Amino acid sequence: VTGNSGSSIVISSISSSSRDPDMRNCNSLEEMVPMAYAHVESMSPRGLSAFWTLTSKFLRQTPNTRNPLQTSQMEHQLQTILAHTQKAIQSSAFGYRDLATTSLGLAKIVKLVRRGGRSKPRQILRDLLLGNAANGGLTKTHTLFRSIATASIPIRQDFDARSLSNLIYAFGVVECVPMFEDDGSTFFEILAAEAVMKLEDFRPQELSNLLWAYTKDDAPLSAGLFRLVADHITDHSTLKAYNGQDLANIVWAYATAKESHPKLFQKIAHHIVTLPPNQLNSFNGQDFANIVWSYATAREPSPELFKTVADHVAARGNHALKAFNPQNLANTVWAYATAKESHPKLFQKMASHIARLDNLDAFNSQALANILWAYATSQESSTELFGRVGRHIIALDSLEGFTPQALSITAWAYATSRQSSPLLFEKLSGAAIRRQYEFTSQNIGNFLWSYATNGQMDERLFASFAPSVSALLGSCNNQELTKIAWAYAVVNVPAPSLFDDTFLRACLKKEEEYTREELGQLHRWSVWQEGLESGYRLPSSLREKCSAAATSRVSEPSSLQANSAMPELSDIIGIAFDDSSPFAVENDQTVR
Repeated sequence: VTGNSGSSIVISSISSSSRDPDMRNCNSLEEMVPMAYAHVESMSPRGLSAFWTLTSKFLRQTPNTRNPLQTSQMEHQLQTILAHTQKAIQSSAFGYRDLATTSLGLAKIVKLVRRGGRSKPRQILRDLLLGNAANGGLTKTHTLFRSIATASIPIRQDFDARSLSNLIYAFGVVECVPMFEDDGSTFFEILAAEAVMKLEDFRPQELSNLLWAYTKDDAPLSAGLFRLVADHITDHSTLKAYNGQDLANIVWAYATAKESHPKLFQKIAHHIVTLPPNQLNSFNGQDFANIVWSYATAREPSPELFKTVADHVAARGNHALKAFNPQNLANTVWAYATAKESHPKLFQKMASHIARLDNLDAFNSQALANILWAYATSQESSTELFGRVGRHIIALDSLEGFTPQALSITAWAYATSRQSSPLLFEKLSGAAIRRQYEFTSQNIGNFLWSYATNGQMDERLFASFAPSVSALLGSCNNQELTKIAWAYAVVNVPAPSLFDDTFLRACLKKEEEYTREELGQLHRWSVWQEGLESGYRLPSSLREKCSAAATSRVSEPSSLQANSAMPELSDIIGIAFDDSSPFAVENDQTVR
């Protein structure tokens, strides 16, 4: 291994009796790095693992500007220490505990530098750990962690529960699951067998870290591990040893991995419901948000759990809500709306809290859209909330951060809640026109329906979207077709390039799938086309069905009635969270 200076790094004999520098009194990386570098050839695995653990700690602090190292000097020293560490790992000098501690320290460093930051140490470590390796196109992180995995497999039976949990958690953090052995088994599959044999030795947090990591692996053996861990937890008579974060992380892992285990969810729900208020006070905003999000996502009904959480948060008011970050707030109301669990007081408290914040800059587009979606879906009217969010979006310099789905959901929520905001719709329209070719048929159907429903007669928007709709006709389902047709009829934009024989064939193809509501919407379009004398008419069989559906309805809704074309919300809005979203487990309690 060669450093920047071109000199070869020589690894001397390393043993537990080697003398390590005392880094405990260092106050910064600028102090610790030169000290470790000066002793690097005599440092033991225990000393090297301590160095990387402390490095992850110091990266969270403000850099020391009193005694700064030159960038080239720090880069060379860190590269030398990293090279020495990797060579020692490859030479089998590290025992199980040092491998686990080193991997965890390095994983936390990778997590921090991935987030960015302008400090010199972060920039140096980002280059050292996230750049591409010289071989195979792998990142340096994956090359390094593969070395750790290779060293761990021969001694995997030596790992105790804590070290095994920390090792697996570290690989989950860096999202690296190397593949080994002739049958293509992954590192996680190999370690799962060890974990199963030691389940009785795992403490609650170690179990939650283990499960969190295995959400990164979809191997068949992972499913077996989830089942065995759930059986292990439910077989215990009490969950007193589990704190709020443990419980939240466990149900989050099962919901995220789509591993069903009703008995586990029931046991955890019963435990939380029976906790006294003083113990519920130990749960933070992320714990509550992840718990209700998990039950909603896993479709595990628990009205008592939802009521207990809502009652507790609402009773504590602003004091409790200060512990909720924007993603926590969004996930919480999303969960109640998705699970169809009504709690007006909680929604009122959260709406007031959000509306009265100094600013909404910390809310990303997905969080804002999901909050609005939840209030519209739950039919919880909050003019204060919608007004504040609308003004925030209008004031933004650009809506580049809004995905087509976020644009669509936002417009849909205002239309469904009968919240009028012409300036907001104008802003959304401009962004949508610029990005229309990124919209799916679902996005377009919801977006255009929202404008027609809200009385926003934006002819430019509808004319601009006609080519995009034409290109997606083949992927439109019956609901999307009828909503688009209805919306164009209401806004009265003829769009002859869209409504032609191809459109008629698409409508006829779905003839046996339309609901009565959809046939009524299509009737509105058919009558409109006749008035335009466009020459395009639905086939007689379908036209008769549409007419019958329209005349059988008690009353014809106006274009301003939000329910006039509203399908099941679970069908039109697909809320999807990726692993980078803030609700993903933030667990820095692993190192003790």
